Amino acid sequence: MEELNNLELTLLNALTEKYPSLKSHIPYLKLKERKNTGVGMLVDLEYVNGDELNFDDMNALFSNGENIEIKGLKQGLNYVIDVTDGKILYIEFSTYGENWNGEFGEYKIIKD
Repeated sequence: MEELNNLELTLLNALTEKYPSLKSHIPYLKLKERKNTGVGMLVDLEYVNGDELNFDDMNALFSNGENIEIKGLKQGLNYVIDVTDGKILYIEFSTYGENWNGEFGEYKIIKD
């Protein structure tokens, strides 16, 4: 099973700054699948061996108002992390209408 990449982990850590109860979830998250859509990517996550975790009724879409600069994209990427029923389900990246090959390479997170 493939591990999460550095950018995905960075974004998840930012999520846990706002929602500290989710910090204990990160070690149990693994990549289920990355689906490239041409103008974005859906990173499906799954929990592995997280039986002792508590899942509350939290539902949130988190983006932190940031833009991700990527070489080859004029306007970069935005993202949203979905938390449903206390579980971190996916990270969705999208361009601003540009085609994207799904490769991150070097990136820079720009706060608004």
